Amino acid sequence: MTGCGGGGGSTASAATSTPSASTAGSSAAELPAAAATPGSASGAGYPFGARLNKYVAGILPTQSTAAMDALLTAQYDAWKAARIVSADSIVPGGRAVLFSNADYMTVSEGMGYGMLLAALFAGHDPQAQALFDGLLAVVRARPAYAVVPFDPNGKYLNEWRINANGTSGGEGWNAMDGDLDIAMALLMADRQWGSAGSWNYLQEGKNTIAALKSWNMKGDGATKGLPNANNNRTSDYMVGHFRAFKAATGDTIWDRAVDRAYELLDRMQTVYSPGVGLMPDFVINTDTGTPSPSTGYIGDGNDKEGYFWWNACRNPWRLSSDYMLSGDTRFATVTGRMIDFFKNSSGGDPANIGTGYALDGTRLTGGPMPGGNSAAYHGPICAGACVDARFQGFLDAMWNWNVGRLTTGYYDSEIQLLSMAVASGNWWSTAR
Repeated sequence: MTGCGGGGGSTASAATSTPSASTAGSSAAELPAAAATPGSASGAGYPFGARLNKYVAGILPTQSTAAMDALLTAQYDAWKAARIVSADSIVPGGRAVLFSNADYMTVSEGMGYGMLLAALFAGHDPQAQALFDGLLAVVRARPAYAVVPFDPNGKYLNEWRINANGTSGGEGWNAMDGDLDIAMALLMADRQWGSAGSWNYLQEGKNTIAALKSWNMKGDGATKGLPNANNNRTSDYMVGHFRAFKAATGDTIWDRAVDRAYELLDRMQTVYSPGVGLMPDFVINTDTGTPSPSTGYIGDGNDKEGYFWWNACRNPWRLSSDYMLSGDTRFATVTGRMIDFFKNSSGGDPANIGTGYALDGTRLTGGPMPGGNSAAYHGPICAGACVDARFQGFLDAMWNWNVGRLTTGYYDSEIQLLSMAVASGNWWSTAR
């Protein structure tokens, strides 16, 4: 239901996928306990639930923090049991986030989600560092080898898909979203556990950031897509990650990336979704003064790339998670437009929110995927509703919908859990 492609230089082949929403996985073998590191009794520098970096903006659900944390830690345990599997066929001690299609073990998108969750839930999970290291070992054992002849930094990017037997399944290309999350997770790991152990997390993070800059970014701050560098995917506009990359490296390209993301999102909403506020999965012609929604078949290889669909559905989560930590009102505005639409068009009832919309607000129906409800939409909308007090009642309704429909299926579960962590006040960034 989502494309893992859209990243890479202009010479790369498209990397796409269509996971199902709710395929359960098998449990991993027991992980060895990670050694404790200085900073807290749990061995984590930022234990889950600590809320050391208070949000500077936004609201939270009408719930106690204790109740939200209990729910989320239990759901993390259920997710881990369902989705983390052994990847010893790739590297001893390796771990992977199990993909939904049995032909494949994992995709880089899932590996990024898993690394974020391991870093985030450290302090609750005494095995979080061991899990993180197992995931990282697989990421580094399966580099984007097809990128290397064009850019030696490709060895620090993750091949976007791995076959069920652990062999290469993505022809050696990377997917930007997975590598963005991997880089962010590495910076978080440095704060959690330090970088003096078996992995230098900070240096590994900087290596991946440098590779993303050289392979996946244009000089003006726009992300690169397919089939040429002047197309990209809105769900790759991870502005909170960009701020963390700037803090880690001092490189001003990440400031430009934040600004360019806002410019493109604002144009998509005001020009192509006026009065509605949606945005497409993919944008084309970013090298011109008139970038526009994809007409289809340039990123994920389908005719819905110009719609609010299975990529853009993540955007309320990504953008709100930045606003609540940065206070950058541009992203409150962009997110608020989407949430106004979902609140008003649904009458405030989460059950009336579907899975796919044209930019004029028409809900998609028919076919194998449109319609229904999905945590991959409802989780991010819940996080997005945190940007303004006018959404308090809707936020509470979205939180309660997710609480009643927790899942361990691939894609839905990771996005739902990360989004609810944001909504609960538990997200944090190395940018501050």
